[in-house]
Amino acid sequence: MKHLPLLLFPLLIGCSLNKEINENDRKKVIAELDYIEKIDQKYARIPSEDLINKYGQQKAWEIFSTKRDSVSIDNQAKIKKLFSKYGYLGFNKVGKENSTKFWLPIQHADNDVEFQKQMLQELKKQIELKNANRNEYAMLEDRVAVNTNQKQRFGSQVTYNSNGQAIPRNGLIDSVNIEKLRAEYDLPIFKDYYNNMTIMHFEMNKEILIKQGISEPKLYK
Repeated sequence: MKHLPLLLFPLLIGCSLNKEINENDRKKVIAELDYIEKIDQKYARIPSEDLINKYGQQKAWEIFSTKRDSVSIDNQAKIKKLFSKYGYLGFNKVGKENSTKFWLPIQHADNDVEFQKQMLQELKKQIELKNANRNEYAMLEDRVAVNTNQKQRFGSQVTYNSNGQAIPRNGLIDSVNIEKLRAEYDLPIFKDYYNNMTIMHFEMNKEILIKQGISEPKLYK
């Protein structure tokens, strides 16, 4: 996601972080998280074929990117309100699957790195309590690192070289022990992850890559 103009929000610190959710509120929160995930994933990849056919590649991307950024801002606002009211929505409050839906807009909040940093600290507490997914902490840590021009610990954030191969954005802090670290945080094998990202990148950009002389994904052996 491209970086958006920073929206100024006060740090979301309050006395409600351990507030319990009654069953009625829990159902409402889960319904909202369902919507947040659905709209997030709708704009997580590329413009639809219909949009491209109607407007052409360049215009379709402009329309898609504008809508995606608007959706991200709206989802962030919803998550901030939920956090202010209930604290971090981990397993104990909304269940494992729904906790991931809460995390998604935080991971995608590249326009508000201070918010991502704050949520990273909250997520660290939840990991220590075994109340959130360890891989979500790892991916958010890497996202914050990339958004502050630092190297990554886990290599979850990728860019692509001239051959269309996935490579770690900004590089890795420790490439020697990367597999051990990824395993500790429930992340897939490094080579497998990067090959999958390379294949996905090729399929999403096949026409452009073929014109550049890349006829198939160049995988790591």
